[in-house]
Amino acid sequence: MKLKKLFCLLTTAVIAVSAFAGNAFAYYDGSTSYSDAPRTRIGGFTYILKENVQYGENVKVPYSATVVDIPNVQKVEIPGKITCDGLEFLVTDVDLCGDMVLYPVKPNKYTNVEEVILPDTIYNITEFAYFPQILRVNIPKNTAIGRYYSEGFVDYDYNQKKYIVDRTIYYSDLGSKRVVFDDFTLSDQYGYFSYCNTKLKLSVDPNNPYYSYKNDLLLSKDGKEVYMSFNESTNITIPDGVENLYSLGGYKFYHVKNVNLPDTLKYLGGGWSSITKITLPNGLEEIGYEAFENSKLTKIVIPDSVKKIGERAFCGSNLKTIKFGKNLTVIENGAFRACYNLKSVTIPKKVKEIEMSVFRDCKSLKSITIPKKVENIYSSAFNNCKNIKNVKILSSKVDIWCRAFYNCAKLKSVTINNAEKIDQRAFNNCKKLSKITINNKKKSPKMVRLVYGFRNTKNGLKFVVKNKKIAKQLKKRLKGSKVKNAKILIGKKVIYKNING
Repeated sequence: MKLKKLFCLLTTAVIAVSAFAGNAFAYYDGSTSYSDAPRTRIGGFTYILKENVQYGENVKVPYSATVVDIPNVQKVEIPGKITCDGLEFLVTDVDLCGDMVLYPVKPNKYTNVEEVILPDTIYNITEFAYFPQILRVNIPKNTAIGRYYSEGFVDYDYNQKKYIVDRTIYYSDLGSKRVVFDDFTLSDQYGYFSYCNTKLKLSVDPNNPYYSYKNDLLLSKDGKEVYMSFNESTNITIPDGVENLYSLGGYKFYHVKNVNLPDTLKYLGGGWSSITKITLPNGLEEIGYEAFENSKLTKIVIPDSVKKIGERAFCGSNLKTIKFGKNLTVIENGAFRACYNLKSVTIPKKVKEIEMSVFRDCKSLKSITIPKKVENIYSSAFNNCKNIKNVKILSSKVDIWCRAFYNCAKLKSVTINNAEKIDQRAFNNCKKLSKITINNKKKSPKMVRLVYGFRNTKNGLKFVVKNKKIAKQLKKRLKGSKVKNAKILIGKKVIYKNING
């Protein structure tokens, strides 16, 4: 018996790369990464075997298996149970990717697979991607997509001398009220039926508690959330009642040219790069990550109900004009970056932060006014806006961060109502910058020394200030700023001249 056990352990180490089809196995060893977990091959399928895994709050499986490889045949039916070394394992998880290894490049593993039939024992689809010929996949009654460990306990059992996954609860990214979506989840590029045949359709068990399927859209059971699309049409209507529209896999929405959105919509997720025009519903509260990145939109009207525009939401689009709603408070990083045709923008009064690279590379912008409530103009917010000539910063108190206006080659004048700090390289390479009006009354803005806040600005740059106290402080703080023969004035009167930083 001891010899048999020893044989089992030895064969497990090579089982993933051999044609061995016996019953030797090893449990997932928590001391290694999941990708290095031991594999066990049985009947043409490859599995990772686990012990004591709990799904949700009520289902605990003593012995379970994740299927990580399947035969490359036209129709694949995954078994619900397997037997290994005298133990019965429920097949509970699917983790399949046909073309994951890029270095070195390997051919796709599933070029013949057109249909995959999942058993009712499947609780979780971790990944299902790169199936070039796939046409049909069923979602069984117990299955959730993208469950994850909410408690990462992996215990070492000293009696059995092995690691076991214990007291671990899976919750789902899709269909769980506990989930909080973030940018990383919403920008998922593969895993949930991505990079599959664009003829793929799902069938969802009517008793599945998480999902429904309508118009080739995978929705939440209550119909309030769209998770992914399997609709190849260029014209799509999102059903009434949908409140949150995500793009977490499937075909996404890159091919869609026209979309009708319901009045119930509150969150609009991403992937609408082929859209040329769109009407956003009143009641929409958030435009999500990369929603219209690289789209062909030339104009957009943001409803008053929208409070947040997500990261890179319109990055690289063809926008010429934007009309913001009056209740917008957050514009996230890079939201309008590289909108080369955008000529003017009026930032709403409730916005408090100009985030990193929000208008970076908007080469057609000619002027910008920052409203009173803005407290930070973050790094590279207007970097490389080469045609901006005038900037007015009306903030009652603002920090201007590094490279905020870097390389604004035609910028001539800047008016700052009350700056707390001007950071490194904030105005570097603004070669025509000739006048900065600082309306601070009590103290000069702090400047980060020796890092060239005004390098390559115009020779004889004028700083117009309110009083002698500010002038004196500013003169000291310009050391290391790389100004050349700068002047400090009160009104038209020169107080200091030939300042070189």
